[in-house]
Amino acid sequence: LDDVVMTSQVTHPPKDVEQLKDGMSEGVYVYGLFLEGCRWDGKQNKLVDSDPKKLFTPLPVLEVTGVLGKDKVTKGVYEAPTYRVKKRTGLNFISTFPLRTEDPPSKW
Repeated sequence: LDDVVMTSQVTHPPKDVEQLKDGMSEGVYVYGLFLEGCRWDGKQNKLVDSDPKKLFTPLPVLEVTGVLGKDKVTKGVYEAPTYRVKKRTGLNFISTFPLRTEDPPSKW
C-alpha cells in the first residue's frame, strides 16, 4: 500500500452520473466537479480552452483508482487542483486529479 498512488481519468465517452448504473470493480466514480478557465473536450478526450465568456464548465464523471507510483502517467497530464469551494485556499484544498492535455501544464 505504501507504493500505491491515486490516479483518475475522465469517462470516455464522457458520462453524467445519471448514465452510470453499476459501480466500478476497483475505485470510485467522482462527479459534481467544475473546471475554471478551461473545459473538457469529450471528442478529443482532453483539456482545452474554455468557450468565450464561460468561466466555469462541468467536468464529466471521473474514474478514480489506485496504481503503483512507478506506473502513474505524468507526461501529457495536468494535475488539476480541486477545492471544496470557489475560494482557493489551503483550508479548502482536497486533492489533485490528473487531466489529459496536449498543452504544457503551465498554461492551466
